[in-house]
Amino acid sequence: MHLRRRGWAAVAAAGVVIPLAVAGCSKSDQATGNAACGSPGVTPTEVKVGLVYPDSGAIAVGFRFARSGVQARVALANASGGVNGRKIVLDWRDDQGSTNGFTLAAQDLLTHAGVFGLLAESIVVSGSADQLDKDGIPIAGLPGEEAWTQHRNMFTFGSLQSAGSAITTFGLYARRFGATKVALVYNDTMSQSAQGLVKLFTESLRSQGIAVADSIVYTAGVTSPAKVVTQVEASNADALVSILSADDFLPVYTAAKQAGLTFKVTLTTSGYDSQLLATQGANMAGMSVLTPHIPFSADSPALRTYRQAMSDYAPELGQTDNEVALAAYITTDEFLHGLELAGACPTRDAFIDNLRAEKNYNAGGLIPTTDLSRFGEANLCYSFVRVNQAGTAFDVVPSSDGPDPNQWCGTRLGTG
Repeated sequence: MHLRRRGWAAVAAAGVVIPLAVAGCSKSDQATGNAACGSPGVTPTEVKVGLVYPDSGAIAVGFRFARSGVQARVALANASGGVNGRKIVLDWRDDQGSTNGFTLAAQDLLTHAGVFGLLAESIVVSGSADQLDKDGIPIAGLPGEEAWTQHRNMFTFGSLQSAGSAITTFGLYARRFGATKVALVYNDTMSQSAQGLVKLFTESLRSQGIAVADSIVYTAGVTSPAKVVTQVEASNADALVSILSADDFLPVYTAAKQAGLTFKVTLTTSGYDSQLLATQGANMAGMSVLTPHIPFSADSPALRTYRQAMSDYAPELGQTDNEVALAAYITTDEFLHGLELAGACPTRDAFIDNLRAEKNYNAGGLIPTTDLSRFGEANLCYSFVRVNQAGTAFDVVPSSDGPDPNQWCGTRLGTG
């Protein structure tokens, strides 16, 4: 998912009994309850957690709903007694959408505010990732950078920035529509992240016998959509895959349709946005979008819980079906689950060790079951939605295999 302009994008997890030695408590600590704990940000009644996100700056508009998602999930937990008997207290800072801003915000929260860990609902985390890993700081947040696949203290979900093996899932989806050759368009200013995504999709498509033409570079404001369309037409591709933000891809897609090009399937990594649909629906008709969470149109108890929490605790959002808000809600749930697993007197090490060992995390049903121990690899399961021909709605594309029709699950290439 691309969170630069159009973003993506849980309920409380079931209680888990953790052995005392793993949870970071001694028998004497257990006997005295919460009072004996001495971790940063932890008191007998509270756990202080830091939130960093861009409240100002060039990218703030894309993240204005992140804080609402975090606050709703925390409020829902506190309404049920908190985590292991402690209330969650949020302290937030604005990173202004800059790498240096994030570093300063994180340092202030950790050094002066004394928080236990961080919620990083931002895409400028990478510059601080090595130091936060070295210091053993638990972090959960939006999967917009490669760093989330490189550090065991950083927790997210559905990241496409995979450092591990490719998966068949995207190829299976394209094959369902009869694709035989794909033109893949990407933004090379994303550097290594873009190259990794190109490799991930190329291997997935080829695994299903689908040819992939030479990748086409598009940079908004530099490359003309017409030039890209000429290259797509010359490739003789019958399918189109976009690794661009929705705002960047739509001019290309519109130009292709105006030029008379038709595709068996058009798949994008960004654009599942009801507000975008309301203004650009006619231009989006026929476009498929992958999403790492359950589709908003699914009949799901987990979605009902999410919407109620947003209505109760973040009414300023108005529109609950927002990918950034949901992603922030899910990553906050993930952080709270880590606190739960860390036991009655949580330590940062116990949080990281126990949450990283979790092999069946699903945010209460909001995301496919995820093995958090495989943080360097793409998840196996994703959902796909397709804009109807009228351009008025996202329709879920059901899978033909597996127990959940909302999920398309492949295998890891080379592992069967």
